[in-house]
Amino acid sequence: MDINISDVNKVLEEDQNVVIDVRETSELEETGYLPGAIHQPMSNFDLDELALDKDKDYYLVCKSGGRSKRVQEYMQENGYKAHNVEGGMSQYEGQREYL
Repeated sequence: MDINISDVNKVLEEDQNVVIDVRETSELEETGYLPGAIHQPMSNFDLDELALDKDKDYYLVCKSGGRSKRVQEYMQENGYKAHNVEGGMSQYEGQREYL
């Protein structure tokens, strides 16, 4: 299941949901990230190294939705409940945090 970036604040309100930003560090420094999001760049995204709970829902965000879609597919193939955030940070108009 995918969601639109305009609905991501509802996702952030739920404790069982986890938002993962898969952009590179330099992108987060320039444009900020969603409050509470975990940063795990797609370039070194490895489920074997991450301590993720398969009972949680993961919402993946990038600049526009392409990279997060690929990570979503990878996670789903490995048994995780992963959702792509369509539109990405390029369309996000809410509060941001910065590195």
